[in-house]
This record gives sequence, C-alpha cells and structure tokens, in this order.
Amino acid sequence: MLEDKSDTRPATKSFHENLIQRLGPYEVQALDVLGQDFFYLVDQLSANLHENHLQDAPLLDLSESEFPWELQVFANQFLRECAQSTGRLTNFCEGLRKRLDEPEFRKDFWRLLDEAYKHHFYVTDSEKHLLV
Repeated sequence: MLEDKSDTRPATKSFHENLIQRLGPYEVQALDVLGQDFFYLVDQLSANLHENHLQDAPLLDLSESEFPWELQVFANQFLRECAQSTGRLTNFCEGLRKRLDEPEFRKDFWRLLDEAYKHHFYVTDSEKHLLV
C-alpha cells in the first residue's frame, strides 16, 4: 500500500478566524464591513509571504504557529497603508484584487510587498542571515 506523503502540517487559520478567536464574534462582526476582498487579500498575501519566507520564523524569534498570524497582521497593516484611509479600504481591496490578474501589475505589487515585508520584519541579524 502506498503511503500518504501529503503535508501533515495543520492548516493555517484565516485572518477572519484568527480575529474571532482573539476578539470574539461580536467585535469581528463590526469588521465585516471591510468586505470579502479585504479578508481574501490578507489571507492570500500572508500565505504567499509565508511560502516565500518559511525560514524566517526562527530568525524573527517566532514559533511556527505565531509566524502566520504575524504575517496576517502585517498584510492587514500593509493594505490599510496602501488604501490610506479606512473609508477607502473596501474599494481599494476590490480594485487590487482585480488588478492582481494583470501580470505586470502583479509582478510589481509582489516586489513592493516583499520590500515592505523586509522593512517591517528587519532585525539586526538580518544582515548576517539575509532575511530572504
């Protein structure tokens, strides 16, 4: 019989699920006004960063369980800064999600996100270990 060699790591909770766990369902209901695109983008951006920076958790002194949450928090902050105001966040995320289908825009966006990641998570040891 063939052995199942699929990834046995537990699935990362969505940003929405993590917020419910940390804040409670009633407080999170108020955040639902941000829209599905916002929560989708936070999950996608943080998942992509996690995949591309798997080796950074120990360097940042984060556990394997803390790292995905910290990436979600970072993606949340990044989107909010890009939108420049909470009032524009919903429309910004809707437009961004559509624009990410464009190859050239997507390439530039991921480069910008990666630079912001490196700046946000910069630690002194990064110079030695190159936060990749």
